[in-house]
Amino acid sequence: MSTENMNPGEIGEAAGRIFSFYAPLNWIIRSQEDQNDHGIDLEIELKNAEGIALGQESVFKIQLKGQKSCSYIDDGQKLSFSVPRTRIEYYLQFNIPVIFVVVDVSTECIYWVSVTDNAEIQQKLDSSDTASLTIHLPIENQLERGNTDSFNKVLSAVQACWEHLSLRGLRTAVTNCRTLEPEALEQRIDQVGDALFTAYHAKFERLLEDRNFSEVYQQADTIIRSPIVPPKDRFIATLYFDYSFKVAPFTNVKQEQITQQMSLCRLLIGLAREQKETPYRLTAIVKTRTALFSIRTEQLHANHVTHPHFQKDSIEYLLMNQEINKHYVETCRHLVKIINLCNRLINRGQFSILSDLMVDLMMSIGEFKTVHKARGVDGAIAFLDDWLNKMLSNVLFYTSKVSDLWKISQLYLMINLQENLKSIVTFDIRELVLEHCTNAEDMLNALDEQITNKPKSLLFADASVEEQKAFFADMAKKLGMDPDDVESREGQFVSIGLKNYDPTNVIGHCEHMFVDYRPRGMIAEQLRMHSLCMPLMTCLKHGHAVGTGRPLIEAFDNSDGPEFMRGFKQTHCDNCNDCTPRTAEWCWSLKWQGEERIKHAEKLDKFKNF
Repeated sequence: MSTENMNPGEIGEAAGRIFSFYAPLNWIIRSQEDQNDHGIDLEIELKNAEGIALGQESVFKIQLKGQKSCSYIDDGQKLSFSVPRTRIEYYLQFNIPVIFVVVDVSTECIYWVSVTDNAEIQQKLDSSDTASLTIHLPIENQLERGNTDSFNKVLSAVQACWEHLSLRGLRTAVTNCRTLEPEALEQRIDQVGDALFTAYHAKFERLLEDRNFSEVYQQADTIIRSPIVPPKDRFIATLYFDYSFKVAPFTNVKQEQITQQMSLCRLLIGLAREQKETPYRLTAIVKTRTALFSIRTEQLHANHVTHPHFQKDSIEYLLMNQEINKHYVETCRHLVKIINLCNRLINRGQFSILSDLMVDLMMSIGEFKTVHKARGVDGAIAFLDDWLNKMLSNVLFYTSKVSDLWKISQLYLMINLQENLKSIVTFDIRELVLEHCTNAEDMLNALDEQITNKPKSLLFADASVEEQKAFFADMAKKLGMDPDDVESREGQFVSIGLKNYDPTNVIGHCEHMFVDYRPRGMIAEQLRMHSLCMPLMTCLKHGHAVGTGRPLIEAFDNSDGPEFMRGFKQTHCDNCNDCTPRTAEWCWSLKWQGEERIKHAEKLDKFKNF
């Protein structure tokens, strides 16, 4: 397009045509400029796939300027444009986002910058009294035809502007409170409180998206403890705290996790009583019931898995079986309460709370079904399967209808990744979801790929040492023997066993060294972890042997501390001429341990009295 002889009016008209040509088809563009060039040039409103306008927060203003040739600064990284101060002040008076757009009509390049929440522009207004101000438009803010991302960036800026305007309105509302009558003031306080927590809500969502859980804890705790924050806002803050704690608990000690979880449930119940509204009360009950069921199920499942490790004719096996039966009956009672609660939610039409319950319940139900299948009667097993199938169908139908993609994704993954759940579903989950939520297809495709590419289950012996140790640590926690709990005697025994699990730091320096494990006792038998014992360090060449109940490395290399220079290494290895380091390729494994134990059984059995 030739711009050589164009007058200002023609440049403005060309800028408008270029912008309209580049804009997405779902942008409704309304010209608002009058013949005297007063006012804002354009109003934009977004529409959906059916051509229906989307409402207030999809509306924004555009001030459009055309240039024959633009001026660039900062090595061409910014476009510089001079605007009268009065015009900028006019833009900032709007209670709707204003985006400043410059079109270089010679190159048809379009650049934009947000005005409404622009701190740089506001700073220039406050710090100078010049008749005009310079606005800088970053060249990365370029709109390109067919480039959806470039226009989505504008929409993200518009959303930020709406949030800025909400807070500005909040400040105005607070400032005007001095002139209100008492009744109106009380109403204004409620409105301000709602607006303030809406801002906190957005902040919580952003923090969760960034996985900044420590900040969620801090913000939520501040709101929960505040005596002036309404119960409903403290309730929601508690839910954010509870979700973060489930994803990233701030303590590794299992008992402390359980205590914290139950404390949050009690807090939710108390706040629900203050609020005195049914949805809050039902949500608090749901969170409490599912938490109790989850805690009971974890321990029940762990005991069920480890029970067969005992000899069937042993007293330990019989006593454990009796305890598991009691625990199983108690867990069934908790499940019955949850089933009754689900029926209650359906009767009340509280499908949103019901879907929350099912998301919280699914992992625990999968574990419970393992035990239920082994210990329940046929009728009870069939009933639970039928009930669960119907609940999942109802909840997936509801979450699809309301396009709750997060809950759909959680249920879809948990069902497909647990064979115990997948086998009872009699309907096609994907078909049901897409029938009522067509925009879920891309998400389901991504989830299907994730499920397909899920690492295949390895034999325990083929897992890495760290994976094996993590398995035993998790199992011990569920059995009440938490290795992270310094107050637990059994847990500390497991902790030492985990430290002694891989003896590389003891036997790696010499191929004649070996650690012989001789597990004994109820804990060792239940967990089946080879290092739950008093291991024996031996020099197979010279016959030296030392047993220890401490971490192996402390007894082996005592180069400091109260037993200075009295470790196995200092006593037997440092002056040994036969010390032969293992090769760089060598690494310890359970398979290697078993093979070496058999190879050197005759020598090792001589130390059977240690």
